[in-house]
Amino acid sequence: MSDPNDTASGAGGPGPSKIEKLADEAVEAGRKFLESDTGKKVAETAESAFAKAEELGRKALDSDFARDAKAASEKAAETGKQVLKTELGRNVAIGAAIGAAVALPLPFVGSIFGAFVGGGIGYLRTITKKP
Repeated sequence: MSDPNDTASGAGGPGPSKIEKLADEAVEAGRKFLESDTGKKVAETAESAFAKAEELGRKALDSDFARDAKAASEKAAETGKQVLKTELGRNVAIGAAIGAAVALPLPFVGSIFGAFVGGGIGYLRTITKKP
């Protein structure tokens, strides 16, 4: 039987949740490990690695490449929205999605090829449709 105060969300009662208890136990075990020489070396190495990763991340986000990539992705998203507002865009997107989904269980086809074929069928549907 489960403890009514032991819920996954912690909102079921006054006591801490099972997840919180497990997290507290993991933190305590980690603290004990950090008391050893090996644990101290691991902590220093991890701190150094995180500091270097943060510095590299800041440099990457501040680079011209990152700014150009962000601008290009925003432009591509806007273009995609405009294309999906057209009948052709909707039919190709629907066909590609269906083709990819149908091709997933077929190991010799693959989802990319299925999406390509489905998109082509969506295109053909659009151009053959009577006005």
